[in-house]
Amino acid sequence: MPVVDTKELVLLQKQQQQVRNICILAHVDHGKTTLADSLVASNGIISQRMAGKLRYMDSRQDEQERGITMKSSSISLYYQDNCNKDYLINLIDSPGHVDFSSEVSTAVRLCDGAIVVVDVVEGVGPQTRACLKQIYEEQLKPVLLLNKLDRLILEKQMTPLDAYFHLTQVLEQVNAVLGSIFASDVLAKEDMTDTNNYESALENVDDSELYFSPAAGNVVFCSAYDGWAFAVSDFAATYAERLEIPHAELEQKLWGDFYYNSKKKCAMAGAQEKAKKPMFVQFVLENIWSLYDIIAVRKDKEKLPLIAEKLGLKLAARDLRLTDAKLQIKTVLGQWLPIDRSVLQMVVRHVPAPHCISEERAQRLLYPANVELSSLPAETLALKDSFRSCNAQSENVIAFVSKMMPVPVEQLPQNRPKRLTDQELQQRRDEVRRRIEERKQLSEQAQLEQLTAGVEQLNTQPAAAEEAAEEEPERKAFEFVAFARVFSGTLRRGMQLYNLTPKHDPRQATHRVIDQAPYATQVTVGDLYMFMGGELQLLEEVPAGNIVGIGGLESHIVKTATLSSTLDCTSFSELSIMATPILRVAIEPVQPQDMPKLVKGLKLLNQADACVQVSVAPTGEHVITTLGEVHVEKCVHDLEQSYAKIKVNVSKPIVSFRETIVPDATVDMVNEVIVKTADDKDISKKIATQQTLNKLGTLRVIALPLPAAAVQLLEQHGNVFKELAASPRNALFSEKFSALLASIRSQLITAFAELQLHGLSSLSPSELVQRIWSLGPRNCGTNILLNLSDFDQPDFWCTHSKSDTDLSDARRDFNSSLVNGFQLTTGAGPLCEEPMQGVCFAVLEWSVQSEGEDLNARGFGPFSGQVLTAAKEVCRQAFQNQPQRLVTPMYSCNIVVNAEMLGKMYAVIGRRHGKILSGDLTQGSGNFSVTCLLPVIESFNFAQEMRKQTSGLACPQLMFSHWEVIDIDPFWLPTTEEELMHFGEKADSANRAKLYMDSVRRRKGLFVDEQVVEHAEKQRTLSKNK
Repeated sequence: MPVVDTKELVLLQKQQQQVRNICILAHVDHGKTTLADSLVASNGIISQRMAGKLRYMDSRQDEQERGITMKSSSISLYYQDNCNKDYLINLIDSPGHVDFSSEVSTAVRLCDGAIVVVDVVEGVGPQTRACLKQIYEEQLKPVLLLNKLDRLILEKQMTPLDAYFHLTQVLEQVNAVLGSIFASDVLAKEDMTDTNNYESALENVDDSELYFSPAAGNVVFCSAYDGWAFAVSDFAATYAERLEIPHAELEQKLWGDFYYNSKKKCAMAGAQEKAKKPMFVQFVLENIWSLYDIIAVRKDKEKLPLIAEKLGLKLAARDLRLTDAKLQIKTVLGQWLPIDRSVLQMVVRHVPAPHCISEERAQRLLYPANVELSSLPAETLALKDSFRSCNAQSENVIAFVSKMMPVPVEQLPQNRPKRLTDQELQQRRDEVRRRIEERKQLSEQAQLEQLTAGVEQLNTQPAAAEEAAEEEPERKAFEFVAFARVFSGTLRRGMQLYNLTPKHDPRQATHRVIDQAPYATQVTVGDLYMFMGGELQLLEEVPAGNIVGIGGLESHIVKTATLSSTLDCTSFSELSIMATPILRVAIEPVQPQDMPKLVKGLKLLNQADACVQVSVAPTGEHVITTLGEVHVEKCVHDLEQSYAKIKVNVSKPIVSFRETIVPDATVDMVNEVIVKTADDKDISKKIATQQTLNKLGTLRVIALPLPAAAVQLLEQHGNVFKELAASPRNALFSEKFSALLASIRSQLITAFAELQLHGLSSLSPSELVQRIWSLGPRNCGTNILLNLSDFDQPDFWCTHSKSDTDLSDARRDFNSSLVNGFQLTTGAGPLCEEPMQGVCFAVLEWSVQSEGEDLNARGFGPFSGQVLTAAKEVCRQAFQNQPQRLVTPMYSCNIVVNAEMLGKMYAVIGRRHGKILSGDLTQGSGNFSVTCLLPVIESFNFAQEMRKQTSGLACPQLMFSHWEVIDIDPFWLPTTEEELMHFGEKADSANRAKLYMDSVRRRKGLFVDEQVVEHAEKQRTLSKNK
């Protein structure tokens, strides 16, 4: 197919009903980029034979070297259906590796549908589940592509019937994941606590369009590498007339438990029960299997021309002479069942056009979840109509930027060398001839003068070069182009828009005037681009519903942004990131004088990478937080090669820990029961008491471990509590947000039933939840400040007015000081200055003696500062009065390994303190699929060691799972005879919690309890080596 002219694509941009915005999502190595290559080849941009080898969308060198996609990239494609109707397909290829899952989030937000690719041999992977969940949350329309059918034929050597049952199982796996996501969402919305009502709640919700089914047309079977694909409808059109079955009926019965009755000329149910061959096997799979058998297995070249003639294919003489069976497969099946036709036809039929955005999705994107719609201005509510209809003629322009893409300056269209016209070429030739004539006419005297001038120039050249170097400004190597989608209006070059930050609120009158709006800035739209893979094409304007690149915004946007022509617009909801960055490394330049270049490079890296977090540690180190080892390597490579262009030193990975407390142990380290005396059971010893410096304020606090259900609930809804803390008191919440708060509150009441107060309070769980004072750290953590004193604290849930509190209470003025002391404590615990988790600080007494006393007198400074210090210290003391534990982040690891290497794989996991969760034999292969948990701190170089020990036959995929308590006291030492016999006097090797704690304290420059050899004069011998 010839290359499509860009002008045709520009014309199609204005016809929104013929535009489709889709992304390709899958687990790593399931065939996304190969599929993208095949679709790109359909437009003549690359050769069909190079599809799957060229990796056209992977423009980075390290992407080509590693063979994985590291960034989302877009391309605009042309497609003409069977009715000669033209379509514009904006295709985004996204990474499958877990370390680059943030790039998936940037792609999903801009699209209306997604192609989910699943390897039929490996089945549903961890990233497939994550992608399906994100598709559901963003309310995209998914279509399914079952890839690598050729592996079932050549590698697994399945029969067509076995392959059919295997495909059925894979399809059931995908639908089971969708069903579980759907069910959990419905039950969360319904706030179902009674398991008996689960089924009735699900029955009331329509899920008819949720699942994948070949009969519905939203499933395509393919081999992207071999360049062929088909849907059930393709074979239904072929066999309908021959089998004398209506096309619509055959399309519904060609997949499923139906067989063909040749006598009655009809499809009948019960193929498996009657031991009949299913129609899908008889009329579809057997034909494909026979082609592979003739071409790839038997290599029967005599039958190939007959097959081509029977299928109506035109094969050139060179195709018949090919010796490579794979190329012949690609040629024959690629012509018979072209992959671009089946896939793009499915996309056009099932993915909605941009102007068909659902009411729920429009409301989710446009309006914050915690805002009551009736409280928004009428102008803001009116924006939804043009937003949903994608009205290109609307005066209100709305666009969302999902990320900033670095583009080399020389690759920008305006900087590429232009093709000269014939007239310009002739002028250049005339100029060259004129210069040659002038040179011939130079006299000897002129040459002598030139020589003299050259000597003088040599004398002045060094100084002039230095001055020029100082005056010449540094040229930019990269321009940042905003990766965006226009949702309303038409975007034009030079247009003035507003950049709305997340805190912009059109309900505030000052926010709607640009001179007074604190969270909005005015920006000018630069050049507009159409993405064509690694290239960009200049555009004059882009109507609503299209994906676009916007230049000139790099000084205004860091990562994401909402652009609008009106301040009445709200800021879009934040992107939902699938994985949390937890791996940190410190970066410093090899040459200290290069520090300014490093700082500048880190700013560029922060802008270019959607997920990396750049910060400066209290020690002054520059720290980057990433998703994993591969992500770290990419960031360091970009710094050294592109952004800073200097050599850098990278520290050992820094792992975040958390600190917590646990109930008193009942058994010791050798499982012997601990006998407790009455003195040990005295709860008053756990209570910490602290006075302010002027002795006028007293605090009594006890630290209690929160139930696991409460900790999980607080962590799961951290964003909700963050929005609640940022909202003003007595704010009017949306009905949806209020319902969500009520649901969280009821679940928290249930969890608080397990909170052990040891007789300190007789309050019911609902009363305890009502007396929550604050969460920490940062007002949205998993630690609770609970008020059991006589002070009437401000309402945490914002359910009643603050005027209900006693205004005459002197303690009311110092409420924020006490809360801030709690926040400081939970932000840095006593073990190793790491944040706390799952701790409830119950304030039993808070008294202030204010009668006849000046609280700020006596030279101890402001009383508010004294309260803050006392609150911080009393919380730390209360924490240390309880058994303390470290909490480590855990990776969930999925490994596919050969049965012969199973033992070696278990040994590697065991050495790194991993836990095996499951290990099952994959059906149809000799491989085991093993799922395990691995501490993040033990995961460095895990993949390399695993590949080395298993000879490359095991490749792990690591994804952050949860936080887990290390069930060893960091300060534990053997005391009983059994413990001394089992662990020795020091037990250094057994207490890994102490090793982790000391490593963190040593890194932070804190005191470490270890012996330091001052005078190494003692001679070491074989018998005395300590």
